[in-house]
Formats: sequence, C-alpha cells, structure tokens
Amino acid sequence: MSEQETKNVPQISAFEEVKSMTKVQAINILIQTANAAQGAGVLSVRDSVFVAAAAELLTKPYDKK
Repeated sequence: MSEQETKNVPQISAFEEVKSMTKVQAINILIQTANAAQGAGVLSVRDSVFVAAAAELLTKPYDKK
C-alpha cells in the first residue's frame, strides 16, 4: 500500500470497532493476551496452567450427541 493510499484509509475508533466483535473474536483476544502475559513472565506457573486449561475448555469443539 502506498503512502497516499495509507492516508486515505479512515481511522476507526477502537470503541466503535469492538461493537461488532463476535464471541469467537473475544475468546481469541483473551487467549492472545494470556499468551503475551505468560511470555512476558507475568503469570505464575499455577496461573499459566489455569489459563491454558480455560483456553482449551473454551476452544474445543462441542461433543456431537
């Protein structure tokens, strides 16, 4: 994308952008944030285990009945 094209792209407020967020997008954002925190060493080992288990629980496919 050229510099001129970049200048013509409208900026959307994050507060407006989140209004169209889906549940899947929200879960992915939370997982990405947890991964960043874990990578930065912010989480304890215990917290990392809980975050990983929660992410797995929320992202595994539903069992077919």
